[in-house]
Amino acid sequence: NSTIPHAGRGAFATRYLPKGTVVSSAPLIHIPDRDILTMYDDSEDGESRDLSKPIGQQLLLNYCWGHPKSSMLLCPYSHGTPFINHDRQDPNVKIQWMKNDDRYHNSSWLDEPVLFFDSEWTTKLMFEYVALRDIQEGEEVLVDYGKEWVEAWNEHVKAWNPDESYVSPHELNKDYDLPLKTHEEDASVYTDIFGYHTGTDKKSGEREIHRIRARRPDPNNKNDGFVYDLEVIGSGNYAKRVKDVSRSQMHFYHKPYKADIFREGSFRHEMMIPDEMFPNAWRNL
Repeated sequence: NSTIPHAGRGAFATRYLPKGTVVSSAPLIHIPDRDILTMYDDSEDGESRDLSKPIGQQLLLNYCWGHPKSSMLLCPYSHGTPFINHDRQDPNVKIQWMKNDDRYHNSSWLDEPVLFFDSEWTTKLMFEYVALRDIQEGEEVLVDYGKEWVEAWNEHVKAWNPDESYVSPHELNKDYDLPLKTHEEDASVYTDIFGYHTGTDKKSGEREIHRIRARRPDPNNKNDGFVYDLEVIGSGNYAKRVKDVSRSQMHFYHKPYKADIFREGSFRHEMMIPDEMFPNAWRNL
């Protein structure tokens, strides 16, 4: 995980990287019209989108690069680079265009207007992430997302109204001393998350937790805090009662599209390509 609180996963150097090293290459999917990432409410008949009612942006926007004077977005799809987090004060990598390469990067595309990309269905643009200073093995790789991104994030934090009922599976999986509520105490806790029980017998594998029936102090292991009585989904899709389950035998996950990043009002903003490297031909706004 990232060294930045609440940033999720991060990218880390697996070896020493001297200043000037190409840390990673990133082929880019071009999106000429950023508006295609806008999401709309359903129409009254439920059969189509109501284009007069935008409700937000797709999550993909957070992983793309753009410029305030262009409709163009560039979305890296290389392994690892989506995990490179932001640091405005002390980034250790920067992005730059790859040198012209017939296979991966066509520099002439930087001189083409945005309309040119409407009919281009191949990828021939590529960034390089380059070390701004020596990066030590194990150090997190960080890049500057740009001034506009920082301003948008700060405004989002000021206006954000957190859902007090939200429970993070990450916190549940990290802190075994955190007591789990039973379904009788508060079933709504498990609206957006589900859990799995791993038995002491490895052959049993993981079984989905149907219900947490009871909680009581663990008499044998003070570090685990509590033990639980569960109903789990057994073979044949029926519920089976399991008693005295420790927290280390349970693991929790988000249900599909229920993570905090999908909640209404969640942050959406592209990373910003430095002005000095952004092509003049793409400035169409």
